[in-house]
Amino acid sequence: MQDQAEGLRRLLSEDFVRIITLTSGKRGMGKTAALVNLAAALAKRGKQVMVLDEHLGKHGVVDMLGLTPLYDLTHVMRREHRLEQVMLEGPEGMLVVPAGKCVQELAHLPSSAQETLVEAFSQLARPVDVLLVDAEAGVASHVLPPSLAAQELVVLVDPHPSSMTDAYALIKVLNQGYARRSFHILVNRSTSQEEAMVIFNNLAEVAHRFLRVTLDFMGYVPLDPKLQRAAQLGRSVVEAFPASESAQSFHALAEEIEQWPRPDEGDGQIERFMQRLVQSSRAAAVTSVRQGRV
Repeated sequence: MQDQAEGLRRLLSEDFVRIITLTSGKRGMGKTAALVNLAAALAKRGKQVMVLDEHLGKHGVVDMLGLTPLYDLTHVMRREHRLEQVMLEGPEGMLVVPAGKCVQELAHLPSSAQETLVEAFSQLARPVDVLLVDAEAGVASHVLPPSLAAQELVVLVDPHPSSMTDAYALIKVLNQGYARRSFHILVNRSTSQEEAMVIFNNLAEVAHRFLRVTLDFMGYVPLDPKLQRAAQLGRSVVEAFPASESAQSFHALAEEIEQWPRPDEGDGQIERFMQRLVQSSRAAAVTSVRQGRV
């Protein structure tokens, strides 16, 4: 009864959920650590944060935080378990949802299973302020849907030369193949703000020359050994080393996110995001088939 009452209050209120996908052109960029720390910083500011972990096995949020999932979203789609039974609690009260193979196989599932997934999120009893999606890296068709469905898309880059090339390739695919036009750029492992701005400006110059996109400099995360140490401990640097330079940068990034304008009415709902995720999964699958036939 209490869960039903909380769900009713959420539906009757004008709650807005900020939905952000973090991705990168390739693996090994520190994206998951950045997402976990951003989630912790937002939670410190009083936000209820949900994290959707798209990764299978290692290298995802679940693995980094040392959580032990018993179920994932596949069990929700099969109606074997409720979404609340799948969610795990991470640091600072963040909710972590293991996606399993759900997102990768979404386009090929029957409509009834897709509708079940959307329904599960629409009936979520606990209110959520921010949904962060830890998306798989790269430009393969099966890793694109979370980037296409989110309100806000953050592309992570670092000072390595190949990072900018891979980021540009990802932006190009999302723009020319799926008409995505707005991107936030987060520079990771930078030695200074000046270096981060140089990296962003180089990427923006190339993108503006050849693509019809808008790139926004979201900020940067400094190269900080405390960040790596916190990850080794299975904790956020915000929690483990709150006075560190990297922890302060995540607090600044969380404050930046709070200043972003709200999207159009209706986009601030998790169930709407899940509907777009289904649609973008189908679109990516169709495009992949067409390219395979050429």
